[in-house]
Amino acid sequence: MPLQDLRTGLFRLPALQHAVSSFELKISPYYHEAERQAHAWFDSYEVYTGLKRENYLSHRYPDFAARVYPEAHTQAHLETCMALMLWYDDLSDESGLKHNVEGLELAANISIQALRDPDGPAPTLRFARMLQDFFRKMRATGSAGCCRRLVQGFEDFARGSLRQTALRIEGKTASIEEFVRIRRDSVAVKLMFAFMEYAMDLQIPDEVFNDESIASAVEAAGDVVGWNNDICSFNNEQSHEDNQNIVYCTLVEKNCTLQEAMDFVAGMMQDRIKDYLALREARPSFHLLDVRKYFKGLEYCISGSLHWYYHSKRAHCPFLQCARPLILFIRI
Repeated sequence: MPLQDLRTGLFRLPALQHAVSSFELKISPYYHEAERQAHAWFDSYEVYTGLKRENYLSHRYPDFAARVYPEAHTQAHLETCMALMLWYDDLSDESGLKHNVEGLELAANISIQALRDPDGPAPTLRFARMLQDFFRKMRATGSAGCCRRLVQGFEDFARGSLRQTALRIEGKTASIEEFVRIRRDSVAVKLMFAFMEYAMDLQIPDEVFNDESIASAVEAAGDVVGWNNDICSFNNEQSHEDNQNIVYCTLVEKNCTLQEAMDFVAGMMQDRIKDYLALREARPSFHLLDVRKYFKGLEYCISGSLHWYYHSKRAHCPFLQCARPLILFIRI
């Protein structure tokens, strides 16, 4: 089903806030000053100027960081997390690499090397130079395990992004099952969760993450974040003829209407929230306060990201904390 064949003039965006109503929602008290510092950091790299800069910053990425990391240990921790969000969307979506496998692979390899040698020379590639910069800040207080998970998360993100780019160029649509696996990497939730460890100044031993029930709970939380991204960004993405979205994969595999696909993915999300809650209750405590804090952090990531997407200009869903289904026109 080519994107131009979407005939429905409007669709209802599912109201999912009630599904995460048991998760606390708040915003960091460091938000405003940290945002000023993060913008100054971003401007120091001269990524955008003038109207393009204004438009990019209007997406309010620091607001996203302040919502998913509301218990950042210090203002400096939150500033580094805001830098991550400003960097991530700039390069992953808006740098022209979405349709360039060779360019994306080169950028990924340079960036991976910058992470593996964070004290080495600054890369000439701005994307990698920015990544190395905030990774150095992360290493100053982040645990060795947290930093290792960040590097592994970026490598997985690069692999998933390359796979999606190849599918995009080839005009192919993955099955729902295959895309779920790809999306676990390409949506970068592993980076988000590693930075949550850093932001909250957690010290968690590797044995915790090696536990099967905890690993499954983390995966479920990541699925919820990623699929919510796809639901809310579908309208924007299809207007640019980008079919790398679980909603579109559902349209093709189920041969259904757009509304049916939206509702199906929303149902998947709600099922994964139930999975997460069951796994959270079954997890071992390891008698560590930081493990409980980590799960609280996962829930901030879920609730904060969901509410941000529902009013984000980036996802073209400017409906702050709307509790009802939203009727949207298909963007052309």
